[in-house]
Amino acid sequence: NVNHIVIYDMPQDLRDFFETADSCEGWIRDFDVRQEKLTYQFVEDSIKRDCSNIENKLLSMKNKYKNNKDYSARLTVYDDTIIIYDEYKKTQIKNESNE
Repeated sequence: NVNHIVIYDMPQDLRDFFETADSCEGWIRDFDVRQEKLTYQFVEDSIKRDCSNIENKLLSMKNKYKNNKDYSARLTVYDDTIIIYDEYKKTQIKNESNE
């Protein structure tokens, strides 16, 4: 089971990536255009901070750890994060063009 790999035993850069990617996904899940302006702005800024470079970070980690099957398996979980972020960006572009 991929989730059974102990994250705490992994290198710090991988743990940092997992934390950022999980945060990215969490902020997108919390995003709602109906939120009051201050909350909306905070969530939107958090998404930009945690997600804007997530695809490059994932590719970099996959490349760096390609010879470690446990780390590689754990990293594939975050392919979904890229898809989720891409969907969020498409929604944002659509919302901006409707304003």
